[in-house]
Amino acid sequence: MPETNYVRLKDEVVSTAARRGSVLIVVGRVLLWMDFLLAMFVYVGLRGGSRLWMWWVIAEALLALVLIVVGTRMRARVQSQETYPRRAA
Repeated sequence: MPETNYVRLKDEVVSTAARRGSVLIVVGRVLLWMDFLLAMFVYVGLRGGSRLWMWWVIAEALLALVLIVVGTRMRARVQSQETYPRRAA
């Protein structure tokens, strides 16, 4: 493909990875906010003898934190590649 602009293709791949990291962070934050809303049911459930809401909120919070960490690392990796590009050997 002699007409392919490889610099543009590389930029598109980098921006796709950064966008995917941003989406993971947003989804993680939305899950955390949903946890804050569901937290009111934890007390009611525990008082009624059920632990369903407690485990639900804990599992959702862990998933949200994992998504935020993975998204942050993806964006950091992309930004470090943009700042310090590798030299061709």
